[in-house]
Amino acid sequence: MSDERQPPPRPASRGLNWKHWTAIIVVIALCCGGVFLMNSNFSNPTDTIQSHYQRASSLDEGGGRAYTSDQSPATVADQIDDDAEARDERSSGGVYYLQYSKHIVAVSPYQGGSKILLHDYRSGYNHYSGIFILGGWGWSSSPPSPFRGGGPGSGK
Repeated sequence: MSDERQPPPRPASRGLNWKHWTAIIVVIALCCGGVFLMNSNFSNPTDTIQSHYQRASSLDEGGGRAYTSDQSPATVADQIDDDAEARDERSSGGVYYLQYSKHIVAVSPYQGGSKILLHDYRSGYNHYSGIFILGGWGWSSSPPSPFRGGGPGSGK
């Protein structure tokens, strides 16, 4: 027997190995993807309106861009809502109001067809704020969040 002592075993490394880094990268990517999806506006009526209806800049009002159609307001509002699903739709006196997270669209009768006014949310709300149907029934003066809720306790 010899008096030579064996060196003590090396302690386990406390640094991050490739498995840790992979997990961290996956979590960061998922978080970034979630933030992107929450801030994305998949229901945007702008392209639908610009591609399907006639621009009528002489009819612009209240910060909204005007377009026309030879179809009835009800038909036009339904077509816009079908292509870009509105968060809420209301009507009063033959005028249809579509609420989106970043826009308000008003479709009204015009020369046997329709006039479509495409507003950014704030200018639309300000333009129509005197109409009880918007403010009086719960449309906020600030754009609605794209997140619709859910989770524990919702709907109770």
